[in-house]
Amino acid sequence: MELSGVSLVGFGVTANPVKGAVSEERAQTGQLVEKRENVEVEMRDGRILRADVYLPPQANQRGGIETLVTRTPYNKAGYGGTAEYFAQRGYAVVVQDVRGKFESDGDFYPYRSEGNAEAADGYDTIEWAAEQEFSNGIVGTFGISYLAGTQWAIVHNDELPPHLEAMAPGYAVSSYYGQGSYAGGACLLSHNIDYLNGFGVERFNRDNPNQADNFTVLDEAQEAMMQVYWDLPVHPYEPFEEVGLDWLTDWHTNETYNEYWEAQDHTLHYDKVDIPVLNYGGWYDIFTQGPVTNYQGLAEEGVSDEMELVMGPYTHGAESVRAQGQVTGSAYYFPENAAYDELATVVAFFDRHLKGRAQQVESLPSVRFYVPGLDEWVGAEEFPLPETEFTNYYLNSDGDANADAAATDEPTYNGELSTNDSRSDPTDEYTYDPSDPVVAQGGYNSHWHGGVTDRATAYHGREDILVYQTDVLSEDVAIVGPITVTLFAETSAVDTDFIVHLSDVTPGARTGGLWVAEGARRGRIGDVEADPRALESYSDVSLLTPGEVYEWKIAVWPTARVFEEGHRIRIDVTSSDFPRYDRNLNTGEGLDDDEMETAEQTIYHDDVYPSRVELPIVPMEGLEERTIDSPVPGRQGRGR
Repeated sequence: MELSGVSLVGFGVTANPVKGAVSEERAQTGQLVEKRENVEVEMRDGRILRADVYLPPQANQRGGIETLVTRTPYNKAGYGGTAEYFAQRGYAVVVQDVRGKFESDGDFYPYRSEGNAEAADGYDTIEWAAEQEFSNGIVGTFGISYLAGTQWAIVHNDELPPHLEAMAPGYAVSSYYGQGSYAGGACLLSHNIDYLNGFGVERFNRDNPNQADNFTVLDEAQEAMMQVYWDLPVHPYEPFEEVGLDWLTDWHTNETYNEYWEAQDHTLHYDKVDIPVLNYGGWYDIFTQGPVTNYQGLAEEGVSDEMELVMGPYTHGAESVRAQGQVTGSAYYFPENAAYDELATVVAFFDRHLKGRAQQVESLPSVRFYVPGLDEWVGAEEFPLPETEFTNYYLNSDGDANADAAATDEPTYNGELSTNDSRSDPTDEYTYDPSDPVVAQGGYNSHWHGGVTDRATAYHGREDILVYQTDVLSEDVAIVGPITVTLFAETSAVDTDFIVHLSDVTPGARTGGLWVAEGARRGRIGDVEADPRALESYSDVSLLTPGEVYEWKIAVWPTARVFEEGHRIRIDVTSSDFPRYDRNLNTGEGLDDDEMETAEQTIYHDDVYPSRVELPIVPMEGLEERTIDSPVPGRQGRGR
């Protein structure tokens, strides 16, 4: 069927209408969605950004309807299916290319653009949307990852847009220094370079004259991407310098938490957020800490009591996928109930807060999260749970906790993890050689085998990993929340890293156990003895004194897992996890260094230097009482 200037296609099918044309698309419900392409939106500085607008029939009713806005650097043309989903449920939807990308004018700079215009652009777009004939002036924002970042950029304005009534940022950071480009002071190398790969090669707007000449160099860089991780110095890297990527240069030259990163720190603006916010993410995401920190900060500010947090066992944006990782060469599957409908959850949130359908939307706890091992969803009104017992587990050994024993057919370990703090133990030692780093496997890695892995190949034959594990558990143990490691350590170098992994050792496991969570700390960045969760702890450069014992504080990102009866809780200590983190070359120099030294590492665990891990233990009975069927609110009647 064809109409003048209108085409009808199936819901979710990508069409290629003529630029500037108006098309209509039929959804599963049989209802038509009108699509207006490349609608121009003028920003306060005169730049023109372009958006596609999706409208259901009821958008033509008098007074308009509730409106959703999302802003993307990944090409608005690829978001038709999501936009139609929301439109079919009674929302006008605006999908906009951010400044300098695809159909929008200007120059692109991640999360900032032309003097931090990202904040102003979000504000102006929301207010523009509220004034359109299809809108009733009630606006919400949605989107994950970078699209969550464009939502959070809005709070960096002096005040929120008057018409913004709710936000739903998924898989977001709370600070680009704390989770986006650095963690624990260490550079998140693979994320930064993969980010360049995604933006620089696949998604640059080839029609933009100021970018087109860069593609030959970028394509060459992509072919050599695997080598890029190994090449030194990390910065400057000649192929990237030729392209002129100012933002990558800025990321790698601002190694401490400073004014550059403060401008992208959402935690400084929680007190402005007086609207409901749905935060959601995954326990294996590259930004796991972000949604949790954002929820906690917003809840503590108390400006609005309508804050939500949903966390599942997912890598980045993969909440509908059961396979999350790889164990012994095969995909690792969570039970069917682990996957959930993200869009249905977001719609229910907006129905409650934008359409006023609180009576029609099932009321669920503000905090919902999936607990592997228990294999159930749990609901609560705060996180961590109020009944959490933060319990110290102490590192202990006979002086030989090195992991090389794990590579034998019948591994034996003398590295112990227990609540017994009364002992006098010898030290554990290993040599860290930056030319032979431990290879990252599992966890928060987006492209490096993220999710659940057994880390078997990472451990094989290595002596630079220390292993501490509990006895076989006589009962289930639930660990839910943030973890802090206190490591009394000395090094022969003026700078080095310590990295800690938490694993679940299943019966018969030969090597590393199932990855659960991790944390890192870089020696020269800030004060290793200061609060690892306070970004101010990373605000300067302070070299270590070789041979001196420091009390290293390491933050392990929050998690949720039941370690079942018959399993073991395991903590591993090492000095590299490459290329998730860049290799610390032990010289005390910055990312522009290409010289490296080995470091002799010594871990103390005795009465004077009680190295330990503080685990958030939750009583099993209470956890089981909190189980819920699903994190997705159900319908309780017909809405308007």
